[in-house]
Parts: sequence; structure tokens; C-alpha cells
Amino acid sequence: MIRVAVLIAVALVLLAGVPPFQSCAARRTVVVGPATAAVYVYEKDSGPIPAGVTVALDRLNRDRRIVATLLEDDTTDGSGAVPDQYRAALEAARKAGLPAVVALAGQTVLRVTPKPASEAAVMEAVP
Repeated sequence: MIRVAVLIAVALVLLAGVPPFQSCAARRTVVVGPATAAVYVYEKDSGPIPAGVTVALDRLNRDRRIVATLLEDDTTDGSGAVPDQYRAALEAARKAGLPAVVALAGQTVLRVTPKPASEAAVMEAVP
């Protein structure tokens, strides 16, 4: 009886077809956690920061415990370089167009939302 069951199982697999073998590297997925930081990148000469944006950054800091900061496009440290914690956010925001909110998990960019003008837009931009 077991032999018949094994033969039927083998026949079903052969009829259904065997999926092609994929290497372990091809099947590897990267799991990125929730946002740990949010950066609003802007150019000070282009206009003021909308009030809704500052309210949203405050809510992210206090309510969701996400490090939410403002970054002016020209910010540098004492050596004239962009601070390490802002490099990925600044690069992503420049590509999307300023101003932009960049949601990060560590140094991994999760989402870039260009030109958020309201509190709701910023809150939706940060997963």
C-alpha cells in the first residue's frame, strides 16, 4: 500500500512539473523593519518649512519614537562633509527633488516623498 502511495505521489510531481532550482542567493530576501528615522530635507532659500511638516515631525518624535529631524540641503560638519547619519537621506531627497521627507530604517531608505505640504502627508510618508 505504501509503495502505491509513493508511486502516485511521484507521478503527481512529474505531471505537475518540478520548478527550476534557484540558488540560495536568488531566494534571499531582505527584511527591513519599520522606520527608525525621518528626515525632512529642504533648501532654506526656496521658502519656509510648512507648519504641518513641523507638527508631523514633532508627533513622530514624541508619539512614535522615531528620530525625526530637519536637514537643510547645505548642512555640513566641521570637516565640510555631510554628517554620516544624513548621507543616505540627502542623496535620496536630492534625486526626488527638494523638499522631501525621507523615511529610513538605519541607513536604508524606505521611502522618499517629495514636496509634502501637510501633517498628513508626512505621517503617511513614514511607515
